[in-house]
Amino acid sequence: MRTRTGLFLFLAFAAAAACSAGGGESSFPPGSGGGGGAKGGAGGTFNPGGSGGSYIDLDASGDSSSCDQHCSNDLHSILDCNNVVVKKCPDDQGCGKGGCVPACDAAKANKSTIGCDYYSVDPDIISEGAGACFAAYIANTWSSPVKLTLERGGQTYDAANFARVPSGSGKNLSYAPLPNGEIPPGEVAILFLARFGSTLVDCPVPPAYTVGDGAIHGTGRGSAFHITSSAPVVAYDIFPYGGGQVAATSATLLLPTTAWGTNYIAVDAFRKSQLVPQAQPSIDIVASEDGTTVTISPVVAIKAGANVEGTGAGVPKEYTLNKGEILQFTQDQELIGSPIQSDKPIALWGAATCLNIDVGSAACDSAHQQIPPVNALGHEYVAVRYRNRFDNKEESPPWRMVGAVDGTVLTYDPAQPSGAPSSLDTSQVAEFRAPGPFVVKSQDKDHPFYMSAHMTGCQEVDPTTADCRGDPEFVNVIPPQQYLASYVFFTDPTYPETNLVLVRSKTKDGFKEVNLDCAGDVQGWQSLDGAGSYEYTRIDLVRGNFQGQNGCDNGRHEIKSDGPFGLTVWGWGSAATGGQFGMPGSGFYSLAVSYAYPAGASVEPINTVVVPPVPK
Repeated sequence: MRTRTGLFLFLAFAAAAACSAGGGESSFPPGSGGGGGAKGGAGGTFNPGGSGGSYIDLDASGDSSSCDQHCSNDLHSILDCNNVVVKKCPDDQGCGKGGCVPACDAAKANKSTIGCDYYSVDPDIISEGAGACFAAYIANTWSSPVKLTLERGGQTYDAANFARVPSGSGKNLSYAPLPNGEIPPGEVAILFLARFGSTLVDCPVPPAYTVGDGAIHGTGRGSAFHITSSAPVVAYDIFPYGGGQVAATSATLLLPTTAWGTNYIAVDAFRKSQLVPQAQPSIDIVASEDGTTVTISPVVAIKAGANVEGTGAGVPKEYTLNKGEILQFTQDQELIGSPIQSDKPIALWGAATCLNIDVGSAACDSAHQQIPPVNALGHEYVAVRYRNRFDNKEESPPWRMVGAVDGTVLTYDPAQPSGAPSSLDTSQVAEFRAPGPFVVKSQDKDHPFYMSAHMTGCQEVDPTTADCRGDPEFVNVIPPQQYLASYVFFTDPTYPETNLVLVRSKTKDGFKEVNLDCAGDVQGWQSLDGAGSYEYTRIDLVRGNFQGQNGCDNGRHEIKSDGPFGLTVWGWGSAATGGQFGMPGSGFYSLAVSYAYPAGASVEPINTVVVPPVPK
């Protein structure tokens, strides 16, 4: 992030101071690593399809036959055991228990990142960025127009007033109203949710919430934005909106309420900055029902805040939340690793009001990620970083792991990175640097753990800061058991460099082609592990001054395969776009910013572990 004088924010400070619920084994053949979108049982059938996730047995009685029918991943079709379409559901329906059902009911049975009911939290940030433009991206994955509703704190907002369909990129970006107030099939809408009093670049259209800052600052309580849709969508949010012109950006893939859980391990973005005194790690908890009781056993003391009582380290504390209410903890001491339990489903975000990576290196960016529940965490992860920001300048960014079970033993393939842990206990946090790629796994599904990937500050790759590409960011690493067969995703048109990181799992029939709508079959796959279970590649959509790559550009995309694969989207800036910070008309300034999010994932229960906040 930069100040409006064009210096890096607080450089001055530095100079002056699978389908089976209940924890079934992977439904892909042993060693395939696959997950969401498969029929249960080793050697089972993989179900290709659209953006979506889990196998749904159509027999509501639970009986099965030798060739039972099931749902396509995109939920549009009923397939037989050979993945031949038996029936395509009408536009207003999807595949669910018993056959074709209302579309949102189909999504409800499909625990993935596709859904009809989402909450979004305006992130806490240091004062220089407070009140900046907060936006959500909604990708219509359905074959019919989608109507949206937005609610916050009991007030409903008309999406037609603040939602727009983007076209173009960079300086040529334009925004059109929603046709008939709906998102057409195959389109993405940007919902401009909030802005208040910020010195950063304004939203391009008046946002929904303007009467105050949509974020909570410091430990306290507030209201989340509640987004619902008439048919299944994929949702992301980004703060602030506008690319390098606004600085301090971060983004997250949102999980629908149908994928929420009741047991979590707290995660935040990174350790507290040494350059920015007011920068702090942060976590947010949101309830979807009134009278939700949340218990947290903090690994460090919770300092009291506005309407939030504190508690000592290791002393469990109960908090009560109502529907759409946020409980936020922002403090110097990290709560990462703290067990969290609730009596009704909740959502968890890990964040930072501004983070430096490493903590003494410029520049500073905000960060936020929605975190999956414990029962959706994997016991195996494939770690592949973004491509080098500068050609031939190799990077070795941080990776973080958080243990959920004592005695978790880790093995690596092809080799254990220097500083990487050999074991984890409950709540233990491990951090190390590695260029990757590598595979890390525990002894079994009963020893899951969390893993995140990080980008370093731009000064680390460009000490002169003349072409300060990217900035600190963190993103969930998706376990292979939660990979999907296809994704509908959106890349931010205000970022001139967009890099896709792809990992595919081997099926019983070998590795399957992955087809990107703009590029065709993706090329450049490389072997990753000695076992031969995974391959990886990277592909650019844009580089430099928004120059399209591989026949692609920023915007809405679809990518699919006949096998499971993971996709992480990374975006950052470049000096090639020109401009000076805080000087409109001087060019499209895009330095010292980045964002990342997984394009999607299954969020099926793949373990039965519960991490209790009260030791038993």
